[in-house]
Amino acid sequence: MTDGPEPFGKETAKAAQEIAKTTDNAIDAARDLASFFNRVLGNPIVDAVGITIGDPLRFVRTLSLDWYSRRVDEILAKRDAKKLKGAPPRIALDILEAAQDETRDELRELWAQLLANAMDEATQSKVRIEFVTVLKQLNPLDALVLQRRTGVGNFINPHQLALAQHLETNDTATSILYLLDLKCVEQAPNGTYAYKTSPRGIALLKALSS
Repeated sequence: MTDGPEPFGKETAKAAQEIAKTTDNAIDAARDLASFFNRVLGNPIVDAVGITIGDPLRFVRTLSLDWYSRRVDEILAKRDAKKLKGAPPRIALDILEAAQDETRDELRELWAQLLANAMDEATQSKVRIEFVTVLKQLNPLDALVLQRRTGVGNFINPHQLALAQHLETNDTATSILYLLDLKCVEQAPNGTYAYKTSPRGIALLKALSS
């Protein structure tokens, strides 16, 4: 006499095991993400902003947790930050929302620096909420041009800046004009095609510095 068919075949059982394993991993990732939010905000996330972790996959998808969590911890450990008070919830959540979809390494690093500075009591005052909007609009070359332009002193035209910094002239000029729209650079008062970093641009770089 042969046994009847098994309620679940081997392949079905194997699939069920894989689903269970994936679910466990998602829950673990969500717990890690909740821990990261707690460090960022300085408070339990449910108490601070009413966020719950009822849907673990939602949290996994909303942040590049592994990279940002490790990188922010590295930045804070390197500077031996003594007073971590947690970033203001409005700033922290705006940064996380903006940073989560960024895949370009140069800008991911700037988001991590901005978040670390927002968490550190010694630098928190440098992080203005409008800097999140500005950083969201930057391309990697724009950030590089702003940093390089600030390092060469007073007014300079894009061609001179490109030569001095070994950049392409047209791309440099495009970034300068874009940074002018963002009020991160200002044009020479005599109307010549020369620019320097504006007070807003200097403040932004300070908020993004390590």
